[in-house]
Amino acid sequence: MEDIIHIIGHKNPDTDSIVSAIAYAELKRRLGISAIACRIGELNSETTYILNKFNVQEPIYIQNAKLKLYDVPFDQPLTITKEKTLKEAWDKMCVSTDQGRSTSLYVVDSDNRLIGVVSLSDIAHILLNPRANIKALMAETPVENICEVLDGNLVYKPDRFRRKGNVHIITSNHHDRHEIDFRDSVVVMSDDLSLQRHVVENGASCLILAGVDIISKGIVESAKENGCIIVQTMKSMMDVANIIYQAIPVSSIMCRKVVSFDNHQYIDDVYKKMSQSRFRSYPVLNNQGRVLGAISRYHLLNYQKKKFILVDHNETSQSIDDLRDAEILEIVDHHRIGDVETSSPVRFRNEIIGSTCSIIAMMYKEQNMEPDSVTAALMCYGIISDTMNFNSPTTTPVDRILAEWLAGIADINLSGIAPDMFKAVATLKGKTLSEILYNDFKEYNIDGKRIAIGQINLADKQEMVDIKRDFIEYLKTINTINKFDLLMMCFTDVEGKGSNLVFIGELSWIVDEAFKEDIMDEQYFVDSVISRKKQIIPALSKIIKEA
Repeated sequence: MEDIIHIIGHKNPDTDSIVSAIAYAELKRRLGISAIACRIGELNSETTYILNKFNVQEPIYIQNAKLKLYDVPFDQPLTITKEKTLKEAWDKMCVSTDQGRSTSLYVVDSDNRLIGVVSLSDIAHILLNPRANIKALMAETPVENICEVLDGNLVYKPDRFRRKGNVHIITSNHHDRHEIDFRDSVVVMSDDLSLQRHVVENGASCLILAGVDIISKGIVESAKENGCIIVQTMKSMMDVANIIYQAIPVSSIMCRKVVSFDNHQYIDDVYKKMSQSRFRSYPVLNNQGRVLGAISRYHLLNYQKKKFILVDHNETSQSIDDLRDAEILEIVDHHRIGDVETSSPVRFRNEIIGSTCSIIAMMYKEQNMEPDSVTAALMCYGIISDTMNFNSPTTTPVDRILAEWLAGIADINLSGIAPDMFKAVATLKGKTLSEILYNDFKEYNIDGKRIAIGQINLADKQEMVDIKRDFIEYLKTINTINKFDLLMMCFTDVEGKGSNLVFIGELSWIVDEAFKEDIMDEQYFVDSVISRKKQIIPALSKIIKEA
């Protein structure tokens, strides 16, 4: 399996988060590193608009950082169809064993769907065990299989093959041959015409002539009259005796109750199930039941963790679930230092700047590279989005310089981005209450207090007023489930004038305390407050720490 690095932004991603992942993955690939942009939440309307505008595919969705079977390199499967002989199965597995591979053979149908499994020990048990019911198995064996293992020539075949499963090896000096019941039996013999005729006329269903060059026309005619198959092989009688039972079809001995795994199962779940059984290898299937490979405990003891680069966040609550099961290689962010822990040193780049896209743009410059025109355009939109068109207090002169550089590469009008973007998406119309809250939603842990803040840009304040009562009830429902100490929504003016705050929770009083000097009206409009990172979180943290 190729060692792929997954680049992810935060949960409920905003435009800066998604575009940073896309742009950084592209930079890594150009540097010869296998990387893909991923997302851990649904795109908001703004990001969807931007990606559609430039015909860019959204990043791959991943649910958590836990490994699934498809992330682990497993062996190529050994497969066989049910009508094949035990000889072919044995030969395949012997070659596989010599190569140090699995000794299990997966029996599949014509569509490669798993129907059973057979192992070397299963075949040995049949061929080497004197108490095995070999007669019953030979009764299920078609004559084509017998011809195949004997390298035989089917001289004559009637419409019906009568089978009881008996196999007789008869030599010319067989003293009791007249006492043997040949009816519906397979008889192996050599060049003795009188004995051949006797066997055929006494009801044999299949006459195997070993080492016979010329077959009598009279014997063939007798076979036709008595409905007896004739098979000619140049193998000796001893060789035939040794291998004829290998003609038994795989379907006769395969195990139909198979412990298998879907390739989308988590490694932890697979390992637990393996520990409850004692098979040496297990088939890996897709959701149609087709065999993809074979896996053993060895594979699960030697796998590598999924590798991640975090962009636009560095807090566990904002990152992918089960992050502790992964390997973090790098963090690129412009927020406060959070609580992400790593098992070894990583590259951590944290800048006091308005947008993570700005940091990625700097990294292109540091590599003496220019992004392609589409990636440059996306980063332009990411910077404008996260800096509120350079009106956010987090904005720095560097953001504007980098945005101008990117706009030149993309050949777009920088001043036209904000009107284009905000006009298209800065509205609540057509959005559910859930889409509004989780448009850009982040969780924080401040001195053990759980705080969650959603944010959405809005051109018409009246839209917020119209839904406020219903939205507060929705917040109460959400908080009944999640039990945040403070749950807040920021309806932020697209021109950066400020935000209307709607909030509930036991810590609601800290909002009043933090912004008592900035509240402008009964709709709780706080003047010039538009940044969670630079304004809201620091203000709330200060009150909590002083309480």
